[in-house]
Amino acid sequence: MRELFKYPVVQAARTAASYQLLSQEALHAMGIAHVQRTLEQQQFEILFHSEALQRYPHLKAYREGERLWWVIVESSMYPQTPSLGSDVARQLLLHAKSEDAKVFYAPVMFINTKNQNLGLPSRNGQFTALFNGFIPIGRT
Repeated sequence: MRELFKYPVVQAARTAASYQLLSQEALHAMGIAHVQRTLEQQQFEILFHSEALQRYPHLKAYREGERLWWVIVESSMYPQTPSLGSDVARQLLLHAKSEDAKVFYAPVMFINTKNQNLGLPSRNGQFTALFNGFIPIGRT
């Protein structure tokens, strides 16, 4: 008697819906933590830290002999690029005068290096931060 051919058991691929995804707030907190580490490596002292998405600046940093820095952090997942709204920049420049502070923008893009979907913000991911430095915001 012939044995019937058996199809191999195929495990269904995991979809994005089956992952626990990071919230926008958690992604933002990762961006702030990365920028804060970068500032500390550059010998800045962090005077103020806020992870609130709509509270600006997110960081205030100071280094001996320099003016105070106000830093706005925007985080995104690959391939979206963070972008700063011109209205936020204008408001921040207006308020930074009160502390004689320089205003900088810190865009951070994350790539999920643990998953084939590089833009998947899964909680169990391993992320690489793409950060090209601080962009000075000035009057235009």
